[in-house]
Amino acid sequence: MRFCFLIILAFIFWGCPDSASTTDPDSPLGELQFTFLQEDQVLYFAIDLEPRVRGYNVDEVVVYWYGTDATKMVIPDRIELYDKGKSGDIIENDDLYSRKIINDSQTLSNPIENDTGRVYLDFEATYDNDASFMAQDSFFLGNIIPRIVFISPMDTIFLPDSGGVKFDTVKATVHDANGLDDIRRVGFFSYHVDDSTFLNEGNIINLYDDGSEVILYEPNFTSGDAAANDGIYSFRVPVFGPGNLDSELETKTGTFLWIFDAVDMANTHSNPDTQTVVVVDTFTVIVP
Repeated sequence: MRFCFLIILAFIFWGCPDSASTTDPDSPLGELQFTFLQEDQVLYFAIDLEPRVRGYNVDEVVVYWYGTDATKMVIPDRIELYDKGKSGDIIENDDLYSRKIINDSQTLSNPIENDTGRVYLDFEATYDNDASFMAQDSFFLGNIIPRIVFISPMDTIFLPDSGGVKFDTVKATVHDANGLDDIRRVGFFSYHVDDSTFLNEGNIINLYDDGSEVILYEPNFTSGDAAANDGIYSFRVPVFGPGNLDSELETKTGTFLWIFDAVDMANTHSNPDTQTVVVVDTFTVIVP
């Protein structure tokens, strides 16, 4: 049996501004910005400000971050923004106050997790005379890339007896915050490490979430998937023993890298998840 290997590129996704901004037209607050760099799991906040109001300089600029909680009943994360060319601010003293911060539960009380839709935040700027200006806003999250949540362990595959064939089921659990209907394809690529061979002519091995209801190959070969539309994608990989006269029905032994990939309807890829698999003859002794 032949497999293939492909390097998968990840993508960056962003938040799209809603029309719900409540910035006062007479306020010194300018354009509000929010970006979710999903590949790096980084949130970016920025706001343009008038540097002085009635002769007083900016003292502090903060964002109150509610994440995806539309009720704003949660305690917000208080995130200070800078105009010092650090912590995600690019140009010092350009009156654009900004910040990059990691999107995880160790950094934030309200991280973006598996949700889509809107995120909610308030920008506030305080000047030296204690005058304070606030703008409330929400942003639509862009397309969320699919995530490979879990791969069923399969670190060693033993060949069957000479001339025989068996089927090992490969499984990957995939999540897409936009819904399972947004997943176009799930599969894996394989690279034979021992002789640096690209197998299966560069084609992906597809996994299926069809509950084995679809005949993939006549007369009655199905994916081996247990339940349809549960986010667990499966395929029964045929493993051929030695001694077959047809070279197409031979499974190589050695070490493989299986690189799992999920693609959504926007043709954006998940971050790749790699599993090392060793294929050995039945009577090979594995030395730990």
